[in-house]
Amino acid sequence: MASNENAYTRLEELGGSNYEIVPGEPDIKGWDVKDSEGHKIGEVDELLFDAEARKVRYLVVDFDDNDLDLEDERKVLVPIGVAELHENDDDVILPNVTAEQLSNLPPYEAGSLTPETEHTVRNVFAGLGAAGVAGAAAIEGNDFYHHEHFDEDKFYSPRNTTATDTTGDDSIKIIEENLEVGKREVETGGARITSRLVERPVQETVNLKEEHVTVERTAVDRPASTSDFDTFKEGEIELTEHAEVPVVSKEARVVEEVSISKDVEEKEETIRDTVRSTEVEAEKFDDKDKSDRL
Repeated sequence: MASNENAYTRLEELGGSNYEIVPGEPDIKGWDVKDSEGHKIGEVDELLFDAEARKVRYLVVDFDDNDLDLEDERKVLVPIGVAELHENDDDVILPNVTAEQLSNLPPYEAGSLTPETEHTVRNVFAGLGAAGVAGAAAIEGNDFYHHEHFDEDKFYSPRNTTATDTTGDDSIKIIEENLEVGKREVETGGARITSRLVERPVQETVNLKEEHVTVERTAVDRPASTSDFDTFKEGEIELTEHAEVPVVSKEARVVEEVSISKDVEEKEETIRDTVRSTEVEAEKFDDKDKSDRL
């Protein structure tokens, strides 16, 4: 059974090793690999990393079920700096990589990586094809990987992710929400007074007097007296009749007053809600713990 560690280098496959991806970085194993046009090239089958430098050097790309008529069931190495993460989707993009370049890549098998294979891979993406492989020098130290094709920052840059070997000060912003309670007036009800004129029938009983003149004739047969002769001349007697009639008048009187006012009452009300804040836990780890993360 082939080992997942190469005899001549420090490169190992992440799967089955004692290492893991740094928390916060995406685990891209199983993600689709596509070109700039969105054509599927394959998927990320494995990561090949340098245990001493704690850097990923290659993506192991499986051509299975690709859209570019590449040979299926074939795995190749793609330098980490040649690829980049999609800004939003869980995809790995190989910008400016042609199907011809991918076809020229040598097949990869776990445990069989050689200096010639690595030189061939780098030359294919440098535009040299398989030329220059003959007489390839052994890869010593990390000088071979001091090339843009192995630049992890370029791989993570679309998502603005800081590479794991970035030096300098990092900081976490501590954010805390504060609950601010204010007041504003709202309408909760009210009262309205409306006045209108209405008519209703009323009656009063009044005693009225009326005068009536009655003329009576009485038959008399007696001698006329001196007083009778005093009235024995032309004349007239007049009596005037009078009658009482009802006289109606109206007087407006204030019988009631209706007023409207409002009272202000104050009450205390407790407002309950939740606020969020950032809590940071600082944990120190020794070199042994740190060495297990990429």
